[in-house]
Amino acid sequence: MSAKDKLSVCVVGSGNWGSAIAKIVGANVMKHNNKFNTRVPMYVYEEIINNQKLTSIINELHENIKYLPGHKLPENVVCILKITFTR
Repeated sequence: MSAKDKLSVCVVGSGNWGSAIAKIVGANVMKHNNKFNTRVPMYVYEEIINNQKLTSIINELHENIKYLPGHKLPENVVCILKITFTR
C-alpha cells in the first residue's frame, strides 16, 4: 500500500481522555503500519506549565504531565496547535 493510500488518525484534544486514546492509537498504528500512517497528530490547546508550553513538554518528554502524568506517549504522537495541520 502506498503512503498516499494509507489511513491517517488524528486525536482532537489532549486532556485525560485524549492523551489516553493517543497512547493507544499511537501504539496501534505502529503495529499496523502497512495500513496506517504512523504519525499521529494530537491537537493540543496551548497551556503554560512550569513556565513551559505544554506542547513542547509533550513533544520532548512524550508525556502529558498535566493530564496523564506518569504515562509515556509513543514517539509517533506529535502535538499540533491547529487542526488543519493533521496531515
